[in-house]
Amino acid sequence: MGEVSPTLFILSGPSGIGKDTVTRRLLQRVGTENLRRIVTTTTRQPRKGEVNGRDYHFIGREEFLRRIERSEFLEYANVHGDYYYGSSRVDVESTLSEGINALLVIDVAGVEQILKQKNNFRTVTIFIAPKSLEELKQRIAGRGTETAESMAKRLRTAESEMKMAPMYDHVIISGSRDEDFAALLEIYGKAQSA
Repeated sequence: MGEVSPTLFILSGPSGIGKDTVTRRLLQRVGTENLRRIVTTTTRQPRKGEVNGRDYHFIGREEFLRRIERSEFLEYANVHGDYYYGSSRVDVESTLSEGINALLVIDVAGVEQILKQKNNFRTVTIFIAPKSLEELKQRIAGRGTETAESMAKRLRTAESEMKMAPMYDHVIISGSRDEDFAALLEIYGKAQSA
């Protein structure tokens, strides 16, 4: 059996489902020499504690629009009409060319953009879904960071995202953080031996 070519893993799910938590654990478990998270580029301002180049690549709106014109993003989106977010094509392709798997944590619209392209690399798409919108609401409320208006907006977005789950290769129905991590690790492992 030949060696498995490097893979672009794409992880999505509603806000508040725990994508960042399972992503950190996966990177710690498999090591950054085997899997590299691709840092998203955004036009929004850094939040307290965020570091440019680690959490996001922070750039101005005009620069982002120039990069769109030059097709430098594998996918991008204007979120809520406020800010742009995008995944650098060169970051993904250079990571894969080094023989390292790449990981994107993006929304369903970004996944749709990537799946419509004729890329010369293998992708594995994973969606983490809540058992119900009510459970997601409780998780988000537990953070204590949302206003009623922003909570309603997140839940509306989550509902439409969940309708797109069938386009993914794998859907994880979220349980505990440990269960979600175990499911993600299993998907990663099977992809490495496929």
